[in-house]
Amino acid sequence: MLGMSAVAYGRMERNETEISLKRIDQIAKVLNTDIETLLNFDSKKHIIRMENNKGTIYTSINYGTVNAVNDGFLQTIANLNDNLVRLNNIVLKLNEK
Repeated sequence: MLGMSAVAYGRMERNETEISLKRIDQIAKVLNTDIETLLNFDSKKHIIRMENNKGTIYTSINYGTVNAVNDGFLQTIANLNDNLVRLNNIVLKLNEK
């Protein structure tokens, strides 16, 4: 699909040759994505397998994204816990009266 030999492709994979912007654009098009997405590659990805009536689809989520979402959830839980403690203290004070 890239119009290159397996040897040239192997050199590219092993980082033995420089890759031109033109070649990066070709790779992005073959992968049905854009250059920005391709260059934001993170080797730590979570692969998700989804199946439907047309077959199996594989996709990935960047661990950085997952960690950011998890951090957001953890912060939300911490905030909720703080609010529950405050509410509990208010209830205790009201019961003392």
